[in-house]
Amino acid sequence: MIRMAAPFKDPRTGILYFRRVIPAALRPFFDGASSEYKRTLDTRDPDEARQRYHPHAIVYDQKLAAARRSLASQQLRSARSMVDAYLDGVSEQQLQGMAQKLASLEVGAFQHAHGLTDYDPGSRYDFGSPPERPDLQNFGDRKTMLEAVPDFSPLPWLETLRRISTLPSLDPIDWAILAIAFNSGIAQPIDPALYEAIGQAYFDRLCEVCTPKIDPARVRILPSAIPFSVVPSTHHAATGLQSAETSSNAPTPTITKVFEDWAVSQPREPKLVDEWRTAITRFARLHDDPPVDTITASMVRTYRRTCAALPSRVGKAIRALPLLEQVELAKAQGLKVLAPATVNKALSAIRVTLDHAVEELEVITENVAKAVKSLPKNEIEDPRLPFEPQDLVKIFSAELPNKSGVAPSTLAWTLLLAPFTGCRLEELGKLRPGNVRTYDGIPYIAIEPDRLRVREEQECPAKRMKTASAKRDIPLHPILIQAGFLDLVNKRRERMPNGFFRNWTPTNMAAGHSAFRG
Repeated sequence: MIRMAAPFKDPRTGILYFRRVIPAALRPFFDGASSEYKRTLDTRDPDEARQRYHPHAIVYDQKLAAARRSLASQQLRSARSMVDAYLDGVSEQQLQGMAQKLASLEVGAFQHAHGLTDYDPGSRYDFGSPPERPDLQNFGDRKTMLEAVPDFSPLPWLETLRRISTLPSLDPIDWAILAIAFNSGIAQPIDPALYEAIGQAYFDRLCEVCTPKIDPARVRILPSAIPFSVVPSTHHAATGLQSAETSSNAPTPTITKVFEDWAVSQPREPKLVDEWRTAITRFARLHDDPPVDTITASMVRTYRRTCAALPSRVGKAIRALPLLEQVELAKAQGLKVLAPATVNKALSAIRVTLDHAVEELEVITENVAKAVKSLPKNEIEDPRLPFEPQDLVKIFSAELPNKSGVAPSTLAWTLLLAPFTGCRLEELGKLRPGNVRTYDGIPYIAIEPDRLRVREEQECPAKRMKTASAKRDIPLHPILIQAGFLDLVNKRRERMPNGFFRNWTPTNMAAGHSAFRG
């Protein structure tokens, strides 16, 4: 009878614990943990402990899955290095010969299974279920026809490699895996996970040289002339032919490197870059900064679930913890978690970064993050409710803060303009006298960006719009006029050089940029 998992009771104190054994190979990924994962349930009551047990089990399973992914990624990187070292100096033609040999063994195994040959070397291996006898004849004829055409000859070998890579056993290339391990000093028996990783890396190298490519200029299939980048066999099966422009010796960049390339590819808002860098850093911490061609929609969904459970507005000590431990801490202490809007911003960072990898870098062909839905927003509670009257009294009756480099009059006018205009603080801080105008006797504030030429030539901070809809005209409230705002604007205009508003050039604009701010 299978015994269900239950809380562990400390024999000395009677406190109940969540306790699970950590597989030996995954212990290094549990932040140096010992042989077990143990968390207190902070109770001696069995019923209460059972209620608290399940959340800890979920966190443990998430940690275990993340550790397995990290181990697999680590072993695949090690396996690729081993395969590269073993095949160093081996020509492309020799690698294609290995693939051709496997294709011949597969045909021989299928023929032997139908009794067409008394003995065949391929019969020693399990190549899966052979095609029916009439189909086998067509299969062999097609293979012979393609191999007779130089441009198409690698295609049947590539198809064989893809079929073998999906088999439960890697027996057809067992000899190669053992040779690669021996060459790297790996003792027998080989760890099963490392065995699989070496087999996958070896298949990847053979698939590289057997994948035809298309020359866009000639619009025809050409034989491989340069080595292809290492791509997992599942990726080959999904994408088929690969263009020459996306093939290189360089490894596929990680998501962090792709983001940094996106950040400098054109001018970006520093605040947006900082926010998205935080989101990308979290994804890299959760998934060990994976190459973008290994990212799946499932990984993005795991990231979405993790972000939705992360605590918000916590100290540096908590932010420094692994993400899953932050999730566990938030659940245990009932901390406030990230809002759905914040999580959706993080998802936007992943989508845009992968889009950059597809459109600009051309290192992947599909953005898997687009298949992941955003979290629904909480429509019941509106976090942007207006201040209550008593709150406004406290704000406007309090003493002005002493902010270094900012005049008290600037703070006073900023506080007064904000509730009567609805402008962002950045918009108010960059106002100039020229932004206050009159139309048909009605004074208004024009919120608008600087022209591109001005932004490139002026030395002072430029005015940009957060969104296209941010450009707008705001009529002045009568209270602002009564408070003397127009008088302030006129005084600032008097300080400008003569003809400043008639000849609005980058030079005199830079000279008058700060004149509005006390």
